[in-house]
Amino acid sequence: MKSLNLYLLTITAAFVLSCGTESGKEEAASEEVAAEEVLPSEPENPVDAISYQQELKAGGMQFDVSTTGLGSMRTLTVLVAREDQQPTRIDEPIEGTVMNTTVTDLNQNKKPELLVFVNSGGTGSYGTVYGYEFEREYWGQLKMPELSPELQKDYMGHDKYEVVNNRLIRTFPIYLDTDPNCCPTGGQHTIVYKLDDALNLQVEKVD
Repeated sequence: MKSLNLYLLTITAAFVLSCGTESGKEEAASEEVAAEEVLPSEPENPVDAISYQQELKAGGMQFDVSTTGLGSMRTLTVLVAREDQQPTRIDEPIEGTVMNTTVTDLNQNKKPELLVFVNSGGTGSYGTVYGYEFEREYWGQLKMPELSPELQKDYMGHDKYEVVNNRLIRTFPIYLDTDPNCCPTGGQHTIVYKLDDALNLQVEKVD
């Protein structure tokens, strides 16, 4: 009888230990699943991140302007939808941040021009204009001249652009020789550009 009781006690202990082991495994597995659920997802690729986006319409066309990338070098993408035409896509590398976009008709030829204003990073904030003219089947890129040597002497960026009365207006502060970047004291230059039929932005006036 004692042998039988000892045998039953041994079987019972083994069963209890087995249940405890299985329960421990289940709890550990549950903890592993929970741990997997709280792991953070992979960060979005900064190269593909949309950093600017705007939609404009003019002349029966729709313009979707966007940039991708978060650093100083980005990709400008322009998608143009025209009635009864395949969409047009333009991709162009740019340095800086798009500040604004506008649609106009500077040369009054009834073909809309899309202007994209970009400022570079850093303390200079140098301004650049990317311009495109569109018609039903074709498009062309606007060309802007370099600043004259005389204007370059006191130029350190901080450009501002706007369209007024079919003219592109560019203003920037005048830096004297001893001026720090933060504090120009020489006044301001204003350049007025007009657009010819060959898509050249020509200097019309300088103040």
